Amino acid sequence: MYLSKLRNLILSLMILTFFSGSAYAASGDLLSVNYTVFIQIVIFLIAIYILNKLIFKPFIGLVDRRDKLTRGAIDEAHELEEKVKEIIEEYDAKLSEARALAIEERNKLVQEGQGVAQEIIGAARSETSELLHEAKNKLESDTKEIKEKIKGDIDGLASDIASKVLGKEVRN
Repeated sequence: MYLSKLRNLILSLMILTFFSGSAYAASGDLLSVNYTVFIQIVIFLIAIYILNKLIFKPFIGLVDRRDKLTRGAIDEAHELEEKVKEIIEEYDAKLSEARALAIEERNKLVQEGQGVAQEIIGAARSETSELLHEAKNKLESDTKEIKEKIKGDIDGLASDIASKVLGKEVRN
């Protein structure tokens, strides 16, 4: 739409300039200043005004809009980059905190495990000590019992051995 209007305007201005210039050329003096110079200045100013309205302002507006969009996209990209950096820093901080908590929890569990192990070892030692003590007591009691049993049999055995060695019967 703008192009057709512009084309018509330029065509009209060219025709007007052609006729005003040919009328002046017919007079014979090509370098003299007369009323056609003012007409040409007016035509030039009108052409500038129309070109400004139809071409220059829309073009400049388009360039400005493109610059704003480009700057907006660049600014938005910078903002997103900053947000990403903040998110990464936050993630790293949380990760460090989680690692510290995990190490602390692991150390706590190791200490608890060592405590339980010491309790189990202590219980096993005391149980072993009790079993050993019981075994010693039983061994001592069995030894006493066997010694008393043998005491009664020693006299009979001694006389049997003496009888066999001497070949005669020996009595106590």
